[in-house]
Amino acid sequence: MSGGKRTIRGRLPRLYRQQQAQLTLEWTLLLAAVALPMYWVFRVCLSVLTAHFRMVTFMETVPFP
Repeated sequence: MSGGKRTIRGRLPRLYRQQQAQLTLEWTLLLAAVALPMYWVFRVCLSVLTAHFRMVTFMETVPFP
């Protein structure tokens, strides 16, 4: 086991026992639970909007017979 993993494993139980650290850990987990899915949603919406803009631009430039 590397030294970095050992220090993280040693700190997590200590952080969980402390009241202020527990509040910080809760906010971090809440932020991760909300922000990470929203990042994915924004990326999907941006790609959909980009595809729609390309389609509209293409349809406006097609010459009519």
